[in-house]
Amino acid sequence: MRYKYQCIDEFEVLDLYKNNPDFDSWYEIVSNILNSDEFQKRRLFLHHENESVWSHSIKVSFNSYVFAKNNGFNMYNCAIAGLLHDFYTRAWQDSEELSQLDDKYREKFIHPRKLKLFEKHGFTHPIEALENSREYFPEYMNKNIENAIVTHMFPLSLFTDYKMPNCTESFVIMYIDKKVSWTFDVEPKRLVKYVGVTTKQKGLNN
Repeated sequence: MRYKYQCIDEFEVLDLYKNNPDFDSWYEIVSNILNSDEFQKRRLFLHHENESVWSHSIKVSFNSYVFAKNNGFNMYNCAIAGLLHDFYTRAWQDSEELSQLDDKYREKFIHPRKLKLFEKHGFTHPIEALENSREYFPEYMNKNIENAIVTHMFPLSLFTDYKMPNCTESFVIMYIDKKVSWTFDVEPKRLVKYVGVTTKQKGLNN
């Protein structure tokens, strides 16, 4: 389909998987979310390095779905939770593409303020993703999907009200998210950037 927003990535992530034998069954589960206007806005959100939230979320969702299928876990829950685990509203890295959207998405940059440690992105974005998922896609929510979304940053979740992952899907999303995120060479001193607690990276409101 033609998407409303031009993705900040240099390639369309769905092309990575469209020839995979599991693609059609996965796409049937997630297509309504992917095609929604609100989720398509994540094509403009910068996430890891030069990757969009759109691409990262699709990678986590598809790979979690395949992992669940191969290991006898709940494929539906893993596909949905993987897609929505980073469905936060307020972008944590600024980019000129965000100017196409309502100011609420750039709130951290329009109204910057010094954040305390537990207010930083790594601790707060899973909670925001859960709240946003409940608002836009309530028909997809169940207790395991919600727990997988809100605890995917474990062990940082120990410092929130949600604490521990409590179902198989949560551990799948937590594992695949980290595996997908760290496929590139991450220097130890830059590691804090990727868990969203850094205070020294340009473009981050921390």
